[in-house]
Amino acid sequence: MQSFDIVTLRVFLAVARLGSIGAAARSEHIATSAASRRISELENDLDTILVSRTPTGASLTPAGKVFAGHCEQLLHKYSDVRADLKRFAEGEAGDFRIAVIPWAMNGSLPSIIAQFKQAYPSVHVTVQEIFSRDAARFLREDLADLCIVYDTGDLAGFEKLVFKEDFVWVVGSADHPLFATREEGAPIHFRETFEYEHISLLEGGALDEILEEVRRKAGQSSKPDIKVMRVSSLIHCVRAGLGLGILGEKDLRPHLDDETLKAAPLADKWALRHVYSVFPKGQKCSPALNSFLQHLNLRPPVRS
Repeated sequence: MQSFDIVTLRVFLAVARLGSIGAAARSEHIATSAASRRISELENDLDTILVSRTPTGASLTPAGKVFAGHCEQLLHKYSDVRADLKRFAEGEAGDFRIAVIPWAMNGSLPSIIAQFKQAYPSVHVTVQEIFSRDAARFLREDLADLCIVYDTGDLAGFEKLVFKEDFVWVVGSADHPLFATREEGAPIHFRETFEYEHISLLEGGALDEILEEVRRKAGQSSKPDIKVMRVSSLIHCVRAGLGLGILGEKDLRPHLDDETLKAAPLADKWALRHVYSVFPKGQKCSPALNSFLQHLNLRPPVRS
């Protein structure tokens, strides 16, 4: 019913409270004629006289007093509805889907998610591990609201904010010839490792694809004899002298004090990798996403 709206209900209750249609109109910041028309349309709609009009003011009829009680309940319920929906609008409730690479889940991200869930208990958070190469598909097919991944080059059209930096290192056994005449921890160019056996980690992963591309541009082919899926396996193989390992600093950090190993950062520009928080570009961030980015101390760019 068109006349039965929130503004009309407020006007009606103002008439009941103030005893005047003119005073009610002023309290609701509308014209007296508009307030009178709303009351008349309401009465026509309900087929009941609600307000008794006199030269000195207005008062509620018995039916009007009953209706006023319902109006109070309706406006109270409307207030509850607005409060609940405001929580969604402000990112305090809803669903939030995160897709991340294992690198992030092995670091600080689980604690960050736990803190976010504690701060926003009404936001339902789901987390799924993916490969970086799957990020674009997850975002385009609306399988995730946010991906935390390396940039694989196919993220054009998405917003990217730096989440973490990860330097790529080379690691070998303590007696490996690559480290024999070098100062401890001095950077090494990747090309200097070409003459030695490499151990492949996570074949087909983001770092593996970068290394293959670098080798291809340098005219080097790589067919490692040993391919492993876990950092712990790579470290065991390196320690045994089976070859060099190339991996991120975060994965290597727990082993840097191992006296059976030698390690150094790669000096190449590409060896500084960024892990990004990625989400749809050109679209207004959802409130839950904004809340999570703020929780990470990341802010989407301000759009004009």
